[in-house]
Amino acid sequence: MIPPAQRPRPGLFLTWLRFLVVLTLITGGLRLVSDAVMTPEGLWPTAWWWGLRFDLAISALLAGLTTLALWPASRLLKRLPRRGWLVPAGVILLFAQLGDWLYWQETGRHVGYEAAELANSAGSLGGMLIAHWPYLLGTLVLLVVLARVPVAEARLRVRFAPELAMLAVIVATVPIVRGGVSGVPQSPDDALRLGNPEAATAALNGAYAALHGLQRGQKYALEPVPLGWMRDGEARSRVDRLYPDAALASGEPRRMNVAFVLLESWASVFMAPLDDGRPVTPRFDALAERSLHSADLIAGGRRTTEGMFSLFCSYQNPPGQTIAQTDLARHDYDCLPERLAQAGWQTAFFQGSHENTSGTGAFAQALGFRESLGKEAIEQRQWPENYWGVYDRDLYRFVLERMGEMREPMLVGINTNTTHDTQVPPGITPLIDSDSRAAGIRNTLHMADEAVGDFVEAIESRDWQHPWLIVLVSDHTSRVEGSILERSRLPFLLYAPGIVEPGRPSRTGHQRDVAPTLAELLDLPLPGAMGHSLLDPAAPQLAEYHQAGTLGWVMDDQVVEFSLLDPTRQRCFAWQPPSAPGPEQPCDERARQGVKDAYALTQQAQRHLFDGTTEALARQARHHDSRRSLASGTPP
Repeated sequence: MIPPAQRPRPGLFLTWLRFLVVLTLITGGLRLVSDAVMTPEGLWPTAWWWGLRFDLAISALLAGLTTLALWPASRLLKRLPRRGWLVPAGVILLFAQLGDWLYWQETGRHVGYEAAELANSAGSLGGMLIAHWPYLLGTLVLLVVLARVPVAEARLRVRFAPELAMLAVIVATVPIVRGGVSGVPQSPDDALRLGNPEAATAALNGAYAALHGLQRGQKYALEPVPLGWMRDGEARSRVDRLYPDAALASGEPRRMNVAFVLLESWASVFMAPLDDGRPVTPRFDALAERSLHSADLIAGGRRTTEGMFSLFCSYQNPPGQTIAQTDLARHDYDCLPERLAQAGWQTAFFQGSHENTSGTGAFAQALGFRESLGKEAIEQRQWPENYWGVYDRDLYRFVLERMGEMREPMLVGINTNTTHDTQVPPGITPLIDSDSRAAGIRNTLHMADEAVGDFVEAIESRDWQHPWLIVLVSDHTSRVEGSILERSRLPFLLYAPGIVEPGRPSRTGHQRDVAPTLAELLDLPLPGAMGHSLLDPAAPQLAEYHQAGTLGWVMDDQVVEFSLLDPTRQRCFAWQPPSAPGPEQPCDERARQGVKDAYALTQQAQRHLFDGTTEALARQARHHDSRRSLASGTPP
């Protein structure tokens, strides 16, 4: 009998490495099998190679957890089983992958963030596994193979060798699971970087998506808001009246460059002049006088990704939520960046903060931007970072450099960062000499205004092959104290000298109206857009906003707010843009009809959103039943 001091102990790091290789081979094999049914033709190499990061992540995680369980067992048990340690990890891997396959066959998408509900359906899943007995038989065979994989023997006999080996395992596991040693940890959302919903579905490892969803839990699972107050037939009839029939664009798109600047957290209320008359945003104000502009564009949400979905895809967000970093983000949406990319535009999205904070970079690529770059790519900087990233002047300098290398026509999306914070760097003379929060908001806004003015001038100073459409619009507001409507009012301008006449839109616009406006100028069809072009004076006004269960509906000279849970609870206000909302007033019949229109639009939009059929909402109402080509709008 071997004395305790000489008893063989497992080599934890070598065991982890052995387990990692075995699990990765199995995961890779499962991917090869799944690609036969999940990967569209022509996407296999790209999806397979991109998916390796998820395969390695799930394999490293399960190998690491197994090794972690092996460590105390090797210290406490006199005799340690040599085999069978990989079976629990194999059960998790195989059944998560198999469950995802079955879910994919039923729904066409990965289980993802809905995985937290799998425990409630264990009986149904068990029945499905039995019904699909070849899968179950293959799983059992693989588990038998895993049961034969032994642990490795330790090569060192020093006292704390297991602890040192375990530390090495942790150091090796963490970056593989995170997808790197720095930056934002990877998530299923990173599959969206492929810029193609089908490729993203094929690239994503089902077991990884399921376990990631379980780890994040219900907090990140989107659930549709109950909207049963109105019958479906009445709601569809009302939506039809909100979308007059219109002919689609035909022929080739008009070749123009587009710069789409998302002004981080800019709120119209903070852009008003100071009490002493000094302007806070003089450059924007001067540019607005030469543009189609408004200080009353209605926001579609409260986060950058919500603003992006409204602005680029012209669709309604889930009330109070974003689809970014959820399974809804992997649906196929008819968005302006994707339309332009398919029509030959080079597209790129830039941020002054981390490239994938809150999934923004990956979400931008899912909407059609082929490239996404953040502060990590900006090496030359004049100013130090604020709490979120680089200041706008450094961001614009970087963007201008990259624009000089891009092919025309181009679409450039920019999410600024100076106004993400409320501090100006040393060396900048503040507009207001005060340490108050209100002063900080306007000081950073004033600094950002100067930078965006210089950016527009820099574009105009260069010779380009094609003319420019420049959009300056806030992604959302922040730090506004006041009514819900005040928190929803955004600055907007569309600057295109000789192409777009200066002035104000004839109605209160919504973020969703921006993409259809650009599409009209570019002669590009966008039939699935919920918004209407701001260049069309006859188009109906569809502008709603939301906060904490209350939906507001903006009419010509009145605003009505009501509860989505009980639409009979209503409040009405006078509204004379660009003035602030007036006093509360009795709700008349027009307001009550407005409530019904707003509720009908939201009910139908949310149903299509969660069903994955967003294109059908406005397309059916406009009687555009056949799908058109991305390039010209003609039948394929």
